[in-house]
Amino acid sequence: MQRMKAITGRCMSSHNAANKSPLRAKMTLPMIRQLYKDGKPITMLTAYDFPTGRLCESSDVDITLVGDSLAQVCLGYDSTVQLTLDEMIHHCRAVGRGSKSPLLLADMPFGTYFSPEEAIRNAARLMREGGVEGVKLEGGAEVIETVKRLTSYGIPVMGHVGLMPQRHVASGGYHVQGRNAKSARTIFHAAVHLERAGAFAIVVEAIPAVIATSIAKRVQNIPVIGIGAGNGVDGQVLVVSDVLGISQEPPKFSRQFARVGEIAQTAIGSYATAVRNKDFPRQAETFSISREQLLGFYQQTGQFQTRSKAEGSSSLDRPSTEEPAAEESLNRDTAAVESSNEEAATNNLSEEIDPRDEDPMVHLRSLFNKHKHTS
Repeated sequence: MQRMKAITGRCMSSHNAANKSPLRAKMTLPMIRQLYKDGKPITMLTAYDFPTGRLCESSDVDITLVGDSLAQVCLGYDSTVQLTLDEMIHHCRAVGRGSKSPLLLADMPFGTYFSPEEAIRNAARLMREGGVEGVKLEGGAEVIETVKRLTSYGIPVMGHVGLMPQRHVASGGYHVQGRNAKSARTIFHAAVHLERAGAFAIVVEAIPAVIATSIAKRVQNIPVIGIGAGNGVDGQVLVVSDVLGISQEPPKFSRQFARVGEIAQTAIGSYATAVRNKDFPRQAETFSISREQLLGFYQQTGQFQTRSKAEGSSSLDRPSTEEPAAEESLNRDTAAVESSNEEAATNNLSEEIDPRDEDPMVHLRSLFNKHKHTS
């Protein structure tokens, strides 16, 4: 039983991983607010599937965000605007199975919150079907009424100002925002109005650090979380593939805290080489069968036949037709092999053989001869 647990725990089809209990206390909105009041920086990281959700779970992240960046990072789309609500819900479910303790949020995909009514309906789906605990949406003055309506229905909302990736076409690309007085003022006032509308936090992306710090000082009751916005805010968020060093061209504001992409590429290349060189799997990585059961298997599948049924077969693979007891011996039931008058042979058969170690038919030929002489 212990051996079987060791095997199934590493099988591709293992279903137990998702049922593990949380590794730490569940993060809630009041706990996020308390971190902010205590002046403790808030950590937020994106996740897109069960494995990255588990990484957030085990790495002391406060908020797990199923970001719409999954469109490019995981699905290979050209931009976030191609992501559908159904796709987002699918990924939210996967992340939620792995990320149990952090507060779980999701970006509302492009086109799902153009009106308050549409936003309420789609946010409800994300919470009910996707299992998230709140939503994040991009925008300033144009989404204030939507934020008010969402929060009035008990749907927690995180705002997002500055660079808004869903609007990259209208803005002419992914550029730093707030670099002139008018743009900076617009972002500043948008953050203030989002707080008043009931948002529990605001993300500021790709704006000058001094502008982000001014926003964080002005917004007094909710945390301001930065991404490419300097260190004068109340927390940070990054894309998980940038953190792990998997992204091909990470943005300037990110940091690769590891080179997982290089390690993974080396590992996969080594695997492919080992397979082609017949170096994988090795004996320690395979399973064996007892000689007794292997003999029974060959008997039951008819792989022991006389030369009359298979001309030209090797003497190592087939018993000789000159041995009159061969056919009878090879057709015996496995139970007969285990009988008391075959005890000596059975003891030998109970040893395990590894088919990679040597040709099992050589063993079976030897066993057949022992049976013939003891019958």
